[in-house]
Amino acid sequence: MQETTKSDTTEQHTEQQEAQARMDLRHEVAQKIIEAMKLGDTPWQKPWSVQAMKPYNGVTDNAYRGINRVLLSLAGQQWQDSRWLTFSQAAANGWMIRKGEKGQMIVKVVDLKGPEGKAQANQAKEADQSDGNRDGKRRFVLRHYFVFNAGQVDGMPPLPENLTKPEFDPVDRAENVIKALKEKTGLLVVHGGDKACYIPDKDEVRLPRKKSFASQYAYYSVAMHECSHSTLSEKRMNRREALVKRWGDEAYSMEELRSELCSAIMASETGVPNAQDAEHIRNHASYTNSWIKAISNDPMAIFSAAKDADRMASYMLGLEQEFTAKAGQKELVAACDASSEAMAMQIRR
Repeated sequence: MQETTKSDTTEQHTEQQEAQARMDLRHEVAQKIIEAMKLGDTPWQKPWSVQAMKPYNGVTDNAYRGINRVLLSLAGQQWQDSRWLTFSQAAANGWMIRKGEKGQMIVKVVDLKGPEGKAQANQAKEADQSDGNRDGKRRFVLRHYFVFNAGQVDGMPPLPENLTKPEFDPVDRAENVIKALKEKTGLLVVHGGDKACYIPDKDEVRLPRKKSFASQYAYYSVAMHECSHSTLSEKRMNRREALVKRWGDEAYSMEELRSELCSAIMASETGVPNAQDAEHIRNHASYTNSWIKAISNDPMAIFSAAKDADRMASYMLGLEQEFTAKAGQKELVAACDASSEAMAMQIRR
């Protein structure tokens, strides 16, 4: 019989404490999002606040992703500025967080065997990328931190003017996302009828005609939502496991949440014009209770959904960038050909 040493008992107790702390923090995150959903106060329920879905660190310029994007988007709707920073970052730059301002919680998974066990930022990973389990001799623990919006900080430089206005036509960029999926992956997009859906067996997105929508935002929001479903296909991200890990209505509900988050991210990233679209809000209200139920039963569901939505958006934006670059090269070649032809005609004369 193997004896249990005092060291083993202490280690087991520590692991139990860490597991309980992770669970408590996940429940806290889940509850914060559930409360916002009940109030209809999330960026994917309020289309005019999608800019909040682009939070980034005001010192490092690193974007917040996964569950932290969601947490900061909830808090960021009251400010026009998408920059966030820690108390120590503000102090290091000579800026001052105003008295009485409250920070917003974000979460990270920290490798206790790495430098972060001794100094926590370098080895930190997004909380939705690890479950806090051991990997060999490495141990990860979920930690929470607090950050403040630039609107809560005195002395911080304002956003440069060129960052407040897009340098591209938002509608063109959103349209290029759809074109890229069609040209580079073979997705079929059909307009007509009165329903919007993605049909996996046909690898086909169906959308009503553009004139049927109340606004540009309404059209592209729905289009991005259905196109994000198409990443399920093996031709793209092969996300079939997103459905098989759950069953029936719950699987469908969580896939809808992934696509809603992705659609909001895409709207913010492509700069699609916002609109206070009552129909958009009504369409999402029907899903709210099922999302709340799924997250209440499994707090990790929102972590996974946020992580997947980020991956889906990154994939679609990557295709759009490749497509746009290729189109630019074609235009350049066509311009050179036209110039050469004009010069040849002049010589012949």
